[in-house]
Amino acid sequence: MVRKIKQVFFIDRDLSDPAQGWGWVEVSLADAQRFGIKTEHPSSRRVTKRKLKYDETTDSVYEYIDQNHVVRPPSRGKAGGKKFAINIQGEILTINVQKSLTNDAVCAWIRTWAPPEAKIITPGNRAYSIEGEKLAHQAHFVYFILNADSNAIKIGRARDLGKRMKALQTSSPAELQLLKSIQVNSAKEAEELEKSLHRRFYEIRLAGEWFKAEGELLEYIQSQPSAIS
Repeated sequence: MVRKIKQVFFIDRDLSDPAQGWGWVEVSLADAQRFGIKTEHPSSRRVTKRKLKYDETTDSVYEYIDQNHVVRPPSRGKAGGKKFAINIQGEILTINVQKSLTNDAVCAWIRTWAPPEAKIITPGNRAYSIEGEKLAHQAHFVYFILNADSNAIKIGRARDLGKRMKALQTSSPAELQLLKSIQVNSAKEAEELEKSLHRRFYEIRLAGEWFKAEGELLEYIQSQPSAIS
């Protein structure tokens, strides 16, 4: 399996407080180029920061305002992160985020490059708009996965597309490609949509959830410009 090259981005922890510094976000280099995410490594900056100091003479603690506190760029280090998924017009971009970064910080960074209709799926599988508004308790997806070797498309549903894609690829000798995903607000909605699509394309069913990659099915997938919520 080809190892994906990662691109590290450093983003503000809090846009309203420069003293908070930066955290890191990791994206595959291919996805960074595909979605036009710009790489900008931050430089050191001086900020005003309140500190507590101890006075030995009076045996007391007092507040000191450091007007020249220096905040330096962080390093990626070896620490693990938490996974976010970004639904951009039905395509899923997975990013690895420093555990200490808040949802608000991640949303603020995504807004700098993603389209307004993008949706964000947190590690807890909660769906948010790009503005940080909660959309649903849990996100669910109906997906279309292509096996080019067999000229077949799988129509299925999953809560975690990344895990489902990985599981299917592990059991398949052929390379699989996620063509499109439709995001809905519940498992019930996903099940109903999946069943309706299976009925609609019954005549080109190959086996189970696999259908011929042709005609009306391809047209239907191409007609889905963005995720449905």
